[in-house]
Amino acid sequence: MRKEAGGRPAQLVPLQGPYRFKTGIRELDQALNGGIPAKLTVALINDPENDASTFCQQFAWEGLKSGDVCVYFSYDHHPETVRTNMARFGWNTKPYEDRMDLILVDCYSARTGERGKEKYWLERPFETQRLLEMFRTIEKEVRVLKPQRPVRVVLESFSPVVEVLNFLDTLRLVLKLQGLCKRGTYAGIGVVHKGIHGQTNEYITKHTSEGVIELYSRVERKKLRQFMRVSKMGLTSFDSTELPYAMTEHGITVLRRQGPGLD
Repeated sequence: MRKEAGGRPAQLVPLQGPYRFKTGIRELDQALNGGIPAKLTVALINDPENDASTFCQQFAWEGLKSGDVCVYFSYDHHPETVRTNMARFGWNTKPYEDRMDLILVDCYSARTGERGKEKYWLERPFETQRLLEMFRTIEKEVRVLKPQRPVRVVLESFSPVVEVLNFLDTLRLVLKLQGLCKRGTYAGIGVVHKGIHGQTNEYITKHTSEGVIELYSRVERKKLRQFMRVSKMGLTSFDSTELPYAMTEHGITVLRRQGPGLD
């Protein structure tokens, strides 16, 4: 042990790293060396059999419990569906929405030809300029009303956007969002549904993303098993070991492996 003059033990000062956003999945946070580092945007690449929505909502809920602000852009589901799915795990969003700690942005209603009823909704959700303007508007409000608060941004998902725009235009949008997330203590997650955009575009996504978490499935012992792993993450060391998981009443729960398969 290092000692100061006079023989007293020196007090060790921990190294200061980037702020970490915990995901709400303990084993995944351990693999991330404490959580997703601030100022990164992460691609969540999702197999059709996996549930990226619950992952995103669990990530949001963990932040709300920790005092973070969460901005949730929902293209895949109506905001009421998001609320209902969170409620089945006991995650009551109402008090957080009432004080604007959770901001749900409805990008879904206009896809069905309906007018949104949320405070924040996009009438033209596939116009990238409108999306960026909405992001900037909310970001300014958060900075004024909730200064110094860490902010989580979820975009679920990029896949409907890519269906309308070409992939390169969507990537330009991602890069602009990455730039906006560098302004404060932010972390962003954007869902990309695997198999929709072609393998080449999925490789491009992995190359341009600052972090990549994959949700995928395979058959083991005649059952479909679900896994997650970190395959890329900037600003930190990480463990890429795959983590088997299941959906429980508490949300996504990592399982313990036993032998070559799972019990």
